[in-house]
Amino acid sequence: MISVFDMFSIGIGPSSSHTVGPMKAAKLFVDELV
Repeated sequence: MISVFDMFSIGIGPSSSHTVGPMKAAKLFVDELV
């Protein structure tokens, strides 16, 4: 199971193009929980 923190650690990397997608997905996931 992937946690929100795993999503952020994967999303935040050297490539900015790979950061936006996971960050948005993580935010949507958190918004769904709340």
